[in-house]
Amino acid sequence: MNNLLIFLIYAVINFALIALVFRLFGKRGILAYIVLSVIAANIQVNKVIIFNFGMFELEATLGNVMFAGIFLATDLLSEKYGYKEAKKSVNISIYANIAFIIIMFISTLFKGLDQSVSANEAINLFFSINGGALKAVIVGNVVYFISQTLDVFIYSKIKQWKPSTKYLWLRNNGSTFISQLIDSVLVTFGFALVGIFPMEFVFNIIVTTLIVKYIAAIIDTPFMYLISYIKPRSGVDED
Repeated sequence: MNNLLIFLIYAVINFALIALVFRLFGKRGILAYIVLSVIAANIQVNKVIIFNFGMFELEATLGNVMFAGIFLATDLLSEKYGYKEAKKSVNISIYANIAFIIIMFISTLFKGLDQSVSANEAINLFFSINGGALKAVIVGNVVYFISQTLDVFIYSKIKQWKPSTKYLWLRNNGSTFISQLIDSVLVTFGFALVGIFPMEFVFNIIVTTLIVKYIAAIIDTPFMYLISYIKPRSGVDED
């Protein structure tokens, strides 16, 4: 099974899980899934994969699908509960991820036994001061805050302009396409500036990353319509 097929299956499963968690747990479930997705995406972003489209290949990071799911989730909160709830979810997920990074950084200070050498190396790679992945996590979180704040703002403005359900695709894709463009440009330049990859690779990475993210955004559109008709179980959204 090639990476492109896995990517498509992965995207569908991820978006379906968002629909399911909304049905089971309402906005609290969506918030929990956003926190999970941010943490998972910041780890997955360090894995580079190649998509084979037959006549050409694209190189991208694995975290793109999880990030696409976050944009779907915040758009869902904007649609169902308004701008303030969506913005709150961004702030909480940032806090949760920073707390996760701090906790994992402290774990790198402990000396592990030889029996756990593989786990020690993996944790140090991602979360130690000398681990290059920590730079990616820090840059990714700063850019995530900017792009997600922009996404929920644009979504709310488009909804005010075109509130009808038939324009759901417009506010979903419009906000995501613009904010994903900003996200890809900022995070790629950020990675280059901290030395994760050379500056001459920036343009190609931005283009390939956007293609992958836009494919994921298009796939999530039917799920946005599906979720718009889903109601959480009785009582789960009561404060």
